[in-house]
Amino acid sequence: MKVFLLDTKIHNRNNFSCEEDSLTEYLRRQASQDIKKSLAACFVVVDETNNVIGYYTLSNDSLEREEIPAEHQKKVPQNYRVPVTLLGRLARDISARRTGIGEHLLLDALHRCYRISISGIGSMAVIVDPINDKAAKFYSKYGFTLLPDSGKMFLPMKVIADLFK
Repeated sequence: MKVFLLDTKIHNRNNFSCEEDSLTEYLRRQASQDIKKSLAACFVVVDETNNVIGYYTLSNDSLEREEIPAEHQKKVPQNYRVPVTLLGRLARDISARRTGIGEHLLLDALHRCYRISISGIGSMAVIVDPINDKAAKFYSKYGFTLLPDSGKMFLPMKVIADLFK
């Protein structure tokens, strides 16, 4: 499955539907605006007729030093914000259930984040903010750990690097 940067002139978002209405509506109504405003990049997998069957978004973010796991805090100077990459949304169409597309999208996102981090843009980790418990369980299977007090989950770039070396 090839992953593309969303092109609204080619990729049809209108038929996309997933279990979470907010993720369906984001792709249909908001993703193109976020792209135009450089708020997020949206990557998609499409079927043979260019209907989107899965997507994820990436953007830059930062966390307070105190928000990251203690074992990583010692690597960050006091009063620094920690640069991270936010995997803001990840969803697959209901028609693609149990096809492995969710895992494919996640691994593509992590690989993309890793490549960006070694090309000169600092990012200590990838973070996600799971929409529900099912999503949290999905991310935890891939090594994401819960950050205290925020509900966000954290995967160090070093762990991601080890996946792709």
